[in-house]
Amino acid sequence: MMQGSAATGHIVAVGTSLIRNLAQKGKELGIPDNILREFSEWTRAAPRSPTDAIAGGRAAVGTEEFETALRALGGQPFELSAELNAMRPYLERGIVRAVTLLASDTGVSEFQARVLASYLEAEGVEVEVQRVQDLGIDFQKGLFNLLDSIVKKFVEYREKGLVVYINLTGGFKLESAILYLAACLTLGQGKAYYIHETMRDTVEVPIIPVMPDPQLLRLLDLLSRGGGSLDTLQSQLTRDSIRKLLESGVLVQTGGELKVRDWIKLLINKEYQRK
Repeated sequence: MMQGSAATGHIVAVGTSLIRNLAQKGKELGIPDNILREFSEWTRAAPRSPTDAIAGGRAAVGTEEFETALRALGGQPFELSAELNAMRPYLERGIVRAVTLLASDTGVSEFQARVLASYLEAEGVEVEVQRVQDLGIDFQKGLFNLLDSIVKKFVEYREKGLVVYINLTGGFKLESAILYLAACLTLGQGKAYYIHETMRDTVEVPIIPVMPDPQLLRLLDLLSRGGGSLDTLQSQLTRDSIRKLLESGVLVQTGGELKVRDWIKLLINKEYQRK
């Protein structure tokens, strides 16, 4: 159920629905055969392949591929884009003030994000596209950069007086889940939403404040003060607590040193816990 009418800022993980739908529905959309072949190739393009690079090079107003995709999207925005379909209730109520589109580090994803941006700008929405470095290429680095982007944008929107919404419909599912966790851990305000697979309707999920485990916070404090050796930590924490953190994957061991994964550290870093 949709509630409220305050101006909103949306942070959107961009998936592959647009290019897949363009490739599948191209004939009925009247897309020329040569462009349709390209779109079909792009759906199979490996990250940083020559085909993917071509897609990134076409991610600009004026190219034939971009203008074709934008015309098709303008005629069927909610049928062609899962991200726009999830955002539809807010767009129809006229409360979408700003949108940040987070693309993976691929040319195909950037192409889709920039087409979506052009559509939204024509609807009077302030839009920013961010191609998140290493996202979809290197899990650890990409996730860290994704979290960094979402937290900074969340804080920026909130400072502008916008109600922040996170669109979890597109993008990688695991990363979307972690984005929701990030919002709960570091922000505790706003909402998340997605298109429910069964109900086929936009479902809102509240962002509930979550406190990190005190043991983990203590560990981070010890590590920040240079106490990363196994002997040092075992003198401050129980062996069982260290074992559990290692088993969970929060903590990793290299030789005699222990460290918290960078993206997890960012999740609970006090620098980002702004009120």
